[in-house]
Amino acid sequence: MEMTGDVQSDRESDPELEGSWPVAEKAACALSKSFDAVVFDVLMVTPEQFATQITQLDLPVFRAIQPEELSGCSWNKKEKRTLAPNVVAFTRRFNQVSFWVVQEILTKQTLKIRVKVLGHFIKIAKKLQNVHNLHGLMAVISALQSTPVFRLSHTWAVLSRKDKVVFEKLQILMSKDHNYKQLRDYTNRLKITPCIPYLAAVLVRLVTVTGSRRPTSWVSIRDG
Repeated sequence: MEMTGDVQSDRESDPELEGSWPVAEKAACALSKSFDAVVFDVLMVTPEQFATQITQLDLPVFRAIQPEELSGCSWNKKEKRTLAPNVVAFTRRFNQVSFWVVQEILTKQTLKIRVKVLGHFIKIAKKLQNVHNLHGLMAVISALQSTPVFRLSHTWAVLSRKDKVVFEKLQILMSKDHNYKQLRDYTNRLKITPCIPYLAAVLVRLVTVTGSRRPTSWVSIRDG
């Protein structure tokens, strides 16, 4: 993905984005083979469509995970690419979505557009909850909670009250407090409803039950 001169000059003139741009550049590089932001307008795709497409990409990767990949914390060892290749792939999906969300918000040229995009991603997160893709939901929420996005105080201040309330509720649901208790309770209430779980909550629970190594947060389980 190429950064145009117009975007660069806007970054220099927008105090709210100071200090956040390196993260946007990193995200842009990570997604450079996916699409050109000059052509692709995230606001032209509905939250429902995004939730559906993200889920369709997540599902086959999740279903490929084998039981032995989750045993003995193999997903957190140096040999993880060999011992838990599908968990690594699932992690990569998480990172791709998170970096994409951050990049889309930070590269917008005006406050008005950033507010619209931020609200759009909150709606996408809600739709991901509706289709029970908790993995994708946490990827979006983690991006919105990241320091470069969360520090955009002017953007958050102008965000609609409705979007703020939805975001606050989703933050509570996905909180890691008490080993993701809110999320585990929510997942249990789904009973037999198909879902894509937030795997970190499962792994943390597995480690706690088996008494294995101290759990590691999902965001730190990188594929690198």
